[in-house]
Amino acid sequence: MLKIALDAVNAVRKKTQDAFDGAGQCDYKPDRSVVTQTDIILEAELRDIFAKRTPGVPVWGEEFGLRGAAEFDSGWIIDPIDGTRAFIYGVPLFSTLIAFVEKGEPVIGVMSFPAISTVVYASKGQGCWMHVEGKPLRQLKIAENSPETVEQAVIAASGIHSTRYHFTEGTVAYHLDGLVKSARDFTFVNDAYQHAMVAAGRLHCAIDTLMKPWDSAAILPCIKEAGGDFCALSGERENVILGGSLISACTPRLLDRVVEIMNASPRDDVNASHR
Repeated sequence: MLKIALDAVNAVRKKTQDAFDGAGQCDYKPDRSVVTQTDIILEAELRDIFAKRTPGVPVWGEEFGLRGAAEFDSGWIIDPIDGTRAFIYGVPLFSTLIAFVEKGEPVIGVMSFPAISTVVYASKGQGCWMHVEGKPLRQLKIAENSPETVEQAVIAASGIHSTRYHFTEGTVAYHLDGLVKSARDFTFVNDAYQHAMVAAGRLHCAIDTLMKPWDSAAILPCIKEAGGDFCALSGERENVILGGSLISACTPRLLDRVVEIMNASPRDDVNASHR
Protein backbone atom coordinates (compact mmCIF):
# COMPACT_ATOMS: atom_id res chain seq x y z
CA MET A 1 0.00 0.00 0.00
CA LEU A 2 2.90 2.37 0.68
CA LYS A 3 4.17 1.98 -2.88
CA ILE A 4 0.70 2.69 -4.23
CA ALA A 5 0.44 5.84 -2.11
CA LEU A 6 3.88 7.04 -3.23
CA ASP A 7 3.05 6.28 -6.85
CA ALA A 8 -0.17 8.27 -6.47
CA VAL A 9 1.48 11.45 -5.14
CA ASN A 10 4.15 11.20 -7.81
CA ALA A 11 1.47 10.83 -10.49
CA VAL A 12 -0.19 14.14 -9.54
CA ARG A 13 2.93 16.09 -8.54
CA LYS A 14 3.66 17.75 -11.89
CA LYS A 15 0.03 18.75 -12.39
CA THR A 16 -0.01 20.24 -8.87
CA GLN A 17 3.21 22.18 -9.48
CA ASP A 18 1.88 23.59 -12.75
CA ALA A 19 -1.42 24.58 -11.12
CA PHE A 20 0.43 26.29 -8.26
CA ASP A 21 2.23 28.55 -10.72
CA GLY A 22 -1.11 29.84 -12.01
CA ALA A 23 -3.19 29.65 -8.83
CA GLY A 24 -5.13 32.60 -7.51
CA GLN A 25 -8.86 31.89 -7.77
CA CYS A 26 -10.96 29.96 -5.30
CA ASP A 27 -14.50 29.33 -4.10
CA TYR A 28 -15.79 29.15 -0.55
CA LYS A 29 -17.53 26.14 0.94
CA PRO A 30 -20.45 26.56 3.39
CA ASP A 31 -17.99 26.29 6.32
CA ARG A 32 -15.94 29.15 4.78
CA SER A 33 -13.02 26.87 3.93
CA VAL A 34 -11.64 27.43 0.46
CA VAL A 35 -11.55 25.13 -2.56
CA THR A 36 -9.99 25.47 -6.00
CA GLN A 37 -10.66 23.63 -9.21
CA THR A 38 -7.29 21.95 -8.68
CA ASP A 39 -8.52 20.36 -5.42
CA ILE A 40 -11.38 18.76 -7.30
CA ILE A 41 -9.32 17.63 -10.31
CA LEU A 42 -6.56 16.12 -8.15
CA GLU A 43 -8.93 14.25 -5.86
CA ALA A 44 -10.73 12.78 -8.86
CA GLU A 45 -7.40 11.65 -10.31
CA LEU A 46 -6.24 10.13 -7.01
CA ARG A 47 -9.54 8.28 -6.64
CA ASP A 48 -9.14 6.89 -10.15
CA ILE A 49 -5.65 5.62 -9.29
CA PHE A 50 -6.89 3.88 -6.15
CA ALA A 51 -9.91 2.42 -7.97
CA LYS A 52 -7.53 0.78 -10.46
CA ARG A 53 -4.79 -0.27 -8.01
CA THR A 54 -6.97 -1.25 -5.02
CA PRO A 55 -10.48 -1.99 -6.37
CA GLY A 56 -13.19 -2.21 -3.75
CA VAL A 57 -11.21 -0.34 -1.08
CA PRO A 58 -13.16 2.63 0.34
CA VAL A 59 -11.82 6.14 -0.22
CA TRP A 60 -12.61 9.09 2.06
CA GLY A 61 -11.58 12.46 0.68
CA GLU A 62 -12.12 16.11 1.46
CA GLU A 63 -13.89 17.06 -1.76
CA PHE A 64 -16.07 14.02 -2.56
CA GLY A 65 -16.59 12.49 0.87
CA LEU A 66 -16.73 8.76 1.56
CA ARG A 67 -17.23 6.32 -1.27
CA GLY A 68 -17.19 2.55 -1.15
CA ALA A 69 -18.65 2.05 2.34
CA ALA A 70 -21.54 3.22 4.50
CA GLU A 71 -19.18 3.92 7.42
CA PHE A 72 -15.42 4.31 7.38
CA ASP A 73 -13.29 1.77 9.20
CA SER A 74 -10.49 0.90 6.79
CA GLY A 75 -9.28 2.31 3.49
CA TRP A 76 -7.72 5.42 1.96
CA ILE A 77 -8.05 8.94 3.34
CA ILE A 78 -6.92 11.72 1.02
CA ASP A 79 -6.59 15.48 0.92
CA PRO A 80 -5.56 16.63 -2.57
CA ILE A 81 -4.36 20.05 -1.36
CA ASP A 82 -3.89 20.52 2.36
CA GLY A 83 -3.30 24.21 2.90
CA THR A 84 -5.39 25.56 0.05
CA ARG A 85 -4.88 29.14 1.21
CA ALA A 86 -1.12 28.65 1.00
CA PHE A 87 -1.60 27.22 -2.49
CA ILE A 88 -3.65 30.26 -3.54
CA TYR A 89 -1.45 32.90 -1.90
CA GLY A 90 1.86 31.58 -3.26
CA VAL A 91 3.23 29.92 -0.10
CA PRO A 92 4.96 26.71 -1.26
CA LEU A 93 4.25 24.64 1.86
CA PHE A 94 0.87 23.16 0.86
CA SER A 95 0.74 19.39 0.55
CA THR A 96 -1.00 16.36 -0.88
CA LEU A 97 -1.87 13.95 1.94
CA ILE A 98 -2.58 10.24 1.59
CA ALA A 99 -3.15 7.76 4.41
CA PHE A 100 -4.14 4.13 4.58
CA VAL A 101 -6.19 3.21 7.62
CA GLU A 102 -6.78 -0.24 9.13
CA LYS A 103 -9.60 -0.57 11.67
CA GLY A 104 -9.44 3.12 12.50
CA GLU A 105 -5.64 3.31 12.79
CA PRO A 106 -3.59 5.12 10.13
CA VAL A 107 -0.79 2.70 9.27
CA ILE A 108 0.60 4.46 6.21
CA GLY A 109 1.08 8.19 5.81
CA VAL A 110 2.44 10.15 2.87
CA MET A 111 2.89 13.93 2.94
CA SER A 112 3.96 15.31 -0.43
CA PHE A 113 5.04 18.95 -0.73
CA PRO A 114 5.11 19.36 -4.53
CA ALA A 115 6.34 22.96 -4.69
CA ILE A 116 9.52 22.06 -2.79
CA SER A 117 9.88 18.56 -4.28
CA THR A 118 9.78 16.90 -0.85
CA VAL A 119 7.95 13.81 0.37
CA VAL A 120 7.76 12.63 3.98
CA TYR A 121 6.30 9.17 4.47
CA ALA A 122 5.97 6.34 6.96
CA SER A 123 4.62 2.83 7.22
CA LYS A 124 3.86 1.08 10.51
CA GLY A 125 7.03 -0.50 11.87
CA GLN A 126 9.15 0.71 8.94
CA GLY A 127 10.27 4.14 10.13
CA CYS A 128 9.69 7.65 8.82
CA TRP A 129 11.56 8.87 5.75
CA MET A 130 12.13 12.09 3.84
CA HIS A 131 12.92 12.27 0.16
CA VAL A 132 13.99 15.58 -1.34
CA GLU A 133 14.50 15.58 -5.09
CA GLY A 134 18.20 15.36 -5.91
CA LYS A 135 19.22 14.31 -2.39
CA PRO A 136 19.69 10.90 -0.71
CA LEU A 137 16.76 9.34 1.11
CA ARG A 138 16.95 10.20 4.81
CA GLN A 139 15.35 8.50 7.80
CA LEU A 140 13.76 10.89 10.28
CA LYS A 141 14.31 10.18 13.96
CA ILE A 142 13.52 12.55 16.80
CA ALA A 143 16.52 12.99 19.11
CA GLU A 144 16.37 11.15 22.42
CA ASN A 145 17.39 14.31 24.32
CA SER A 146 14.56 16.41 22.86
CA PRO A 147 12.94 19.04 25.13
CA GLU A 148 10.38 18.05 27.73
CA THR A 149 9.46 21.54 28.91
CA VAL A 150 7.79 24.39 27.07
CA GLU A 151 10.52 26.90 27.83
CA GLN A 152 13.08 24.62 26.14
CA ALA A 153 10.92 24.04 23.09
CA VAL A 154 10.43 25.62 19.68
CA ILE A 155 6.69 25.50 19.09
CA ALA A 156 4.65 26.20 15.96
CA ALA A 157 0.98 26.63 15.10
CA SER A 158 -0.81 26.76 11.77
CA GLY A 159 -2.82 29.85 12.71
CA ILE A 160 -4.75 31.75 15.36
CA HIS A 161 -8.22 30.36 14.59
CA SER A 162 -10.08 28.90 17.58
CA THR A 163 -7.81 30.71 20.04
CA ARG A 164 -8.16 33.75 22.28
CA TYR A 165 -6.44 35.79 19.58
CA HIS A 166 -9.19 35.14 17.04
CA PHE A 167 -12.16 32.99 18.00
CA THR A 168 -13.30 32.08 14.52
CA GLU A 169 -14.45 28.73 13.13
CA GLY A 170 -13.89 26.97 16.44
CA THR A 171 -15.90 26.10 19.54
CA VAL A 172 -13.09 26.52 22.09
CA ALA A 173 -10.89 29.59 22.57
CA TYR A 174 -7.58 27.85 23.21
CA HIS A 175 -4.90 29.63 25.22
CA LEU A 176 -2.29 29.91 22.46
CA ASP A 177 -0.94 33.12 23.97
CA GLY A 178 0.23 31.11 27.00
CA LEU A 179 2.61 29.22 24.72
CA VAL A 180 3.70 32.31 22.81
CA LYS A 181 4.78 33.86 26.11
CA SER A 182 6.52 30.82 27.59
CA ALA A 183 8.08 28.85 24.70
CA ARG A 184 11.77 29.18 23.92
CA ASP A 185 10.63 30.32 20.50
CA PHE A 186 7.29 30.39 18.72
CA THR A 187 6.47 30.59 15.03
CA PHE A 188 3.67 30.03 12.55
CA VAL A 189 4.14 27.28 9.96
CA ASN A 190 1.68 26.05 7.36
CA ASP A 191 -0.52 23.06 8.09
CA ALA A 192 1.04 19.59 7.61
CA TYR A 193 4.52 21.00 7.02
CA GLN A 194 4.89 21.96 10.68
CA HIS A 195 4.22 18.37 11.72
CA ALA A 196 6.72 17.12 9.14
CA MET A 197 9.27 19.39 10.81
CA VAL A 198 8.48 17.83 14.20
CA ALA A 199 9.25 14.43 12.68
CA ALA A 200 12.45 15.91 11.25
CA GLY A 201 13.49 17.36 14.64
CA ARG A 202 13.44 20.95 13.37
CA LEU A 203 10.44 21.86 15.54
CA HIS A 204 9.58 20.39 18.93
CA CYS A 205 5.82 20.82 18.83
CA ALA A 206 3.17 21.69 16.22
CA ILE A 207 -0.44 22.72 16.86
CA ASP A 208 -3.56 22.63 14.69
CA THR A 209 -6.67 23.72 16.56
CA LEU A 210 -9.07 22.59 13.82
CA MET A 211 -8.54 19.34 11.92
CA LYS A 212 -10.58 16.95 9.80
CA PRO A 213 -9.66 13.27 9.32
CA TRP A 214 -8.15 14.00 5.89
CA ASP A 215 -5.97 16.71 7.47
CA SER A 216 -4.47 14.51 10.17
CA ALA A 217 -4.50 10.86 9.04
CA ALA A 218 -1.30 11.01 6.96
CA ILE A 219 0.57 12.92 9.66
CA LEU A 220 0.09 10.42 12.48
CA PRO A 221 2.17 7.48 11.17
CA CYS A 222 5.02 9.87 10.33
CA ILE A 223 5.14 11.32 13.84
CA LYS A 224 4.84 7.90 15.47
CA GLU A 225 7.50 6.24 13.31
CA ALA A 226 9.88 9.17 13.89
CA GLY A 227 9.56 8.59 17.65
CA GLY A 228 7.22 11.45 18.56
CA ASP A 229 3.86 11.63 20.27
CA PHE A 230 0.50 13.18 19.36
CA CYS A 231 -2.99 13.77 20.65
CA ALA A 232 -6.07 15.91 20.16
CA LEU A 233 -6.28 19.17 22.10
CA SER A 234 -8.50 17.36 24.57
CA GLY A 235 -5.45 15.28 25.47
CA GLU A 236 -7.04 12.15 24.00
CA ARG A 237 -4.49 9.86 22.33
CA GLU A 238 -7.01 7.41 20.86
CA ASN A 239 -8.95 7.96 17.62
CA VAL A 240 -7.02 11.18 17.01
CA ILE A 241 -8.12 11.37 13.37
CA LEU A 242 -11.62 12.03 14.71
CA GLY A 243 -10.48 14.38 17.49
CA GLY A 244 -11.07 17.64 15.60
CA SER A 245 -7.59 18.99 16.41
CA LEU A 246 -3.99 17.84 16.57
CA ILE A 247 -0.83 18.46 18.56
CA SER A 248 2.37 16.63 17.71
CA ALA A 249 5.45 16.81 19.91
CA CYS A 250 8.90 15.32 20.29
CA THR A 251 8.22 13.96 23.81
CA PRO A 252 5.12 12.87 25.74
CA ARG A 253 5.88 15.21 28.65
CA LEU A 254 6.08 18.25 26.37
CA LEU A 255 2.87 17.18 24.66
CA ASP A 256 1.01 16.93 27.98
CA ARG A 257 2.24 20.34 29.12
CA VAL A 258 1.21 22.00 25.85
CA VAL A 259 -2.27 20.48 26.21
CA GLU A 260 -2.47 21.84 29.76
CA ILE A 261 -1.51 25.37 28.72
CA MET A 262 -3.76 25.41 25.67
CA ASN A 263 -6.75 24.43 27.80
CA ALA A 264 -6.05 26.85 30.69
CA SER A 265 -8.96 29.05 31.70
CA PRO A 266 -8.62 32.87 31.53
CA ARG A 267 -8.31 32.99 35.32
CA ASP A 268 -5.50 30.49 35.50
CA ASP A 269 -2.07 31.84 36.26
CA VAL A 270 -0.12 29.80 33.74
CA ASN A 271 3.56 29.89 34.55
CA ALA A 272 5.34 27.18 32.59
CA SER A 273 8.74 28.02 34.06
CA HIS A 274 7.68 26.66 37.46
CA ARG A 275 6.40 23.34 36.15
